[in-house]
Amino acid sequence: MRLLTGLFETERAARVPSIARPLAGVAATAALGAGAGLAAETGLGAAGGIGHALASASLHAGFLAAGWVVALDGREGWRGPALRGAAALVLAALATRVSLAGALAYLLVPLVLARDAGAWRHSLERIGWRPPHAPRAVLLGAAAGTFLGLHLIIAASLTLGYAVAVPDGGRYVAALAYDVGVNALTAEWLFRGAIFSALWRRWSFWPAAVVATACALVRYLLDPSLPQAIEAMAGATFYLSLLGLACCALRAWSGSLVPGYVATVAFFAAYRTLLV
Repeated sequence: MRLLTGLFETERAARVPSIARPLAGVAATAALGAGAGLAAETGLGAAGGIGHALASASLHAGFLAAGWVVALDGREGWRGPALRGAAALVLAALATRVSLAGALAYLLVPLVLARDAGAWRHSLERIGWRPPHAPRAVLLGAAAGTFLGLHLIIAASLTLGYAVAVPDGGRYVAALAYDVGVNALTAEWLFRGAIFSALWRRWSFWPAAVVATACALVRYLLDPSLPQAIEAMAGATFYLSLLGLACCALRAWSGSLVPGYVATVAFFAAYRTLLV
């Protein structure tokens, strides 16, 4: 019995460094890129917000890369897709600073990810990179995200005094392109795909969903583009927690990331009417 236990402990010890080492490298690279971008924005006076764009692209590139590492269990092959995703993010971020129409370049990021994921589709099915079992799951995701988004609008307007108005068309489309191509994509890929799926294989649903949602919540609350008022942060914590748990449930029920992705896009499509 001790020999069997020792064998599993050896295998477990061999697996952890294989994931921890590349994850540490990804985190360090993303932090370095974000720090350089912010330094250029504040200290060097980068024109047109280019430094901020590079910082944002670096962080999201880190999310994509971390998702690849976890999804492939640290095996070789994650660096190529991670680099191509990072390149697409940087180009899109720079294009956005040129004009609002340049934000449409964010829509290239899902295409790059889908192209690379096609070569690993059998390995990625376990994180939900597959069509949902039932098409109605997509409709349920859209309904869940829309409901939360509309509830947020009503609550923010009645309790916090946020004005709800028809947003400027160009700015709204640019923000929505960011959500479709980057914001919702990286959230589903890393938090509900790689992290939740990995934990769910080891734990029951609720512990895995809570930890994955907490990780996603930290990512959003540290986003400087979100309102920093205490009441706004409290509201964001509430709604993003509900959204994260709902997306985990959709992932578990449908076997796919698509319904949660649709829910996240629908939620932020409503949320943007408060800020854009």
